[in-house]
Amino acid sequence: MTRITGFRWLAVGLVAACAAVAAAPAAQADPTGAMSTLTAVSGQGTGLVILSPTSAGQGNFAAQFELNIHDAAPNTTFSFTRSIDRPADGVCSTDYFGNTTLTTSPGGTATLKFEVTDGPNFAPLDLSIQLIGSDGTVLQSQCMTIIGK
Repeated sequence: MTRITGFRWLAVGLVAACAAVAAAPAAQADPTGAMSTLTAVSGQGTGLVILSPTSAGQGNFAAQFELNIHDAAPNTTFSFTRSIDRPADGVCSTDYFGNTTLTTSPGGTATLKFEVTDGPNFAPLDLSIQLIGSDGTVLQSQCMTIIGK
């Protein structure tokens, strides 16, 4: 009988623990960062861009970028370009610049991670990313509003 009672207390404890976990607030991404899908304007492929501003710039704008491409043509070199528009009004410029490249694997995937540090913290700003492939593919992000730290 003691064994059954002990089991009941264990079951009650487990149910209480599960309820506490379910009631806890979910983790949320830092509101100063942004994420957007990369969609094919022409050609093939898709992906994701994540931008996370950091305080590493000590008064200057600093951010970590991560780009992931998949379902693109194999061995395609993409030029990473970006459009920065200030002040932030939710409308991105169509003037793209940049000179970073990445090349897809034989399976059509690629990842690029890098950090950017720029002049005085000029955020908030609107940002759009375009990847232009050597095969004519163009992958583009949505317009993202970035708030620096």
